[in-house]
Amino acid sequence: MRTETEVILRGGLFAGLIGYVTIVVFFAALNLIAGHSPFQTAALLGSALFFGLRDPALLEVTPAAVLTFNMVHALVMLAVGFLTSWLVAKSEKYPVLQYAVLFALIFVGFHLFAAVVFFAGPLMGRGAWIQIALASVAAAVAMGWYLLRIHPELRQELRDVQMGDVPPGA
Repeated sequence: MRTETEVILRGGLFAGLIGYVTIVVFFAALNLIAGHSPFQTAALLGSALFFGLRDPALLEVTPAAVLTFNMVHALVMLAVGFLTSWLVAKSEKYPVLQYAVLFALIFVGFHLFAAVVFFAGPLMGRGAWIQIALASVAAAVAMGWYLLRIHPELRQELRDVQMGDVPPGA
């Protein structure tokens, strides 16, 4: 396997897993703080997605609901990890793509966030959007940190970007 391909695949795998774990830990902590099972959110979303739950008051935390949702969540985060790793690797090789990558990540991130809020908001209640936003930002930061660690050239390029300099005479 080519070195670039290895970096992309390994980076995508670990970035996706880091994002997945970040979100799982975030919601488990929120559930524990609220006095619920750490699996409450996963069971709620799994029950709604796969077992037709419409009323959160009727939720039963079952292994089937938790595992089915976590399977989908892990697959989505792995797909995001692989896509992000590929985009970062390409932007490292072709610096002009950095703006396109930023746009694509913001575009995809916004639409994933909107879809999750649309789906989960009614089940999770008021304030769900802020919880989802905080978890998403935490996952994006963790994934971005990891990808920048394995792409030192891109990290250096981003450090060297001159922000806010005004040309002489302007």
